[in-house]
Amino acid sequence: MISSLKNLIVGGNSRSVAVKKNIIGSFLVKGISIIISLLLVPLTLGYVSSEIYGIWLTISSIMVWLGFFDVGFTLGLKNKLAEAIALNDWKRGKALVSTTYFMMVLIFIPLCIILEIIIPHINWASFLNVKEVYNDDIIKALYVLSASFCLQMIVNVLTAVIAAYQKVALSSSFPVIGNILSLVAIFILTKTCPPSLMALAFALSMMPVLVVIIASLILYHKNFNKVAPSIKTIEKKYIKDLFNLGASFFIIQLQVVILFQCTNILISNISGPQEVTAYNISYKYIGIAMMAYTIILSPLWPAFTDAYTKRDFNWMRSVYRKMTKVYLLSVIIMVIMVVVSPIAYKLWIGNKADIPFLMTLLVAVYMMINNWDSLQVNLINGIGTIKLQLYVTLIGLVLHIPLSLLLGNFIGAYGVLCSMIFINVIYSIFFTIQINKILKQQASGIWLK
Repeated sequence: MISSLKNLIVGGNSRSVAVKKNIIGSFLVKGISIIISLLLVPLTLGYVSSEIYGIWLTISSIMVWLGFFDVGFTLGLKNKLAEAIALNDWKRGKALVSTTYFMMVLIFIPLCIILEIIIPHINWASFLNVKEVYNDDIIKALYVLSASFCLQMIVNVLTAVIAAYQKVALSSSFPVIGNILSLVAIFILTKTCPPSLMALAFALSMMPVLVVIIASLILYHKNFNKVAPSIKTIEKKYIKDLFNLGASFFIIQLQVVILFQCTNILISNISGPQEVTAYNISYKYIGIAMMAYTIILSPLWPAFTDAYTKRDFNWMRSVYRKMTKVYLLSVIIMVIMVVVSPIAYKLWIGNKADIPFLMTLLVAVYMMINNWDSLQVNLINGIGTIKLQLYVTLIGLVLHIPLSLLLGNFIGAYGVLCSMIFINVIYSIFFTIQINKILKQQASGIWLK
């Protein structure tokens, strides 16, 4: 049995072995992550009220909007560096990494300064549809959150480098360690500090940044020293190289912000912060199945970049068929989770928050469709043929907010989820056709650009 397990892990070519090792490693890491994430919710709700927690979820989602000021540079780096590694072009790889760090500093240091100046001049309580008494606390929390976020955007270039090396299990350990530190910090706060939105922001946002900074100092000195960033290797010509691919990713990412990160803000405006809490708790619960699926999916992006560079279509078709079966398994698991959700919530959070069954059901439907879409998109991104994706995702960019508000007038927060479901169905149709054309080597025109 041990011999069979070993063959399962190390069988196949080097690319398949790397994918399998990443999946196994990520499952171990994410298993811990799920436990920590689940513990964080009741502990946080024990420190602050459901309403303040909803405010935190909303303002933290606003920060994600700012992440797209990187204009897709890190995603562009993931593809370009993977290509350089496949061709053993270490000089180009080092220049790409150094240039990406340079651009991140150039973008996010000035952005951080601008944010710190603007934050106190906005009435956040009115904007988020919460009580005026929370306005000062929100401002203080945003000071901390914006500083930690901009710093995180700079240091997170490391995760793109790790992905290009096909070692995504390694980078997935960073958030886990950060969450453990956050868990410890919040536990200490419950014993030593009265409920504070600013203290919560510091505990949840600064710890993950600290972990990546320490990891960068270690990994660039050892594992990734061939591409370690250096001021001397910054090359302006690679800015255009990264930007051409990155700009397309930027537009695609922008719709991700509209479709996903706007959700908290839309729900807060339509139904209030307590509904934000209900949505996020149900998202975290069903998201356990989604997380497991994503663990298997994540290593395929750089692996498909490597395979496409080497024109290994047989390997890509084989992996796609296997991932289709994995997807069907994830759907079955989500259905079971929805059925037992009332019991699961009772055991998990008790009476600290009310989670309607319909909310859980709609979140599950959305995740089922999104998981299928993610399979197609992940492989397409790895191949680098994203022009069609660029155009199709404009649908979500334009449609999601007005459709959510329209449906929200009739069915409240559920309208936002219905909008997300509808838009993801459209995406899935286009991208399923595209990836099948590419894998059958029948793609041409917009399907192959």
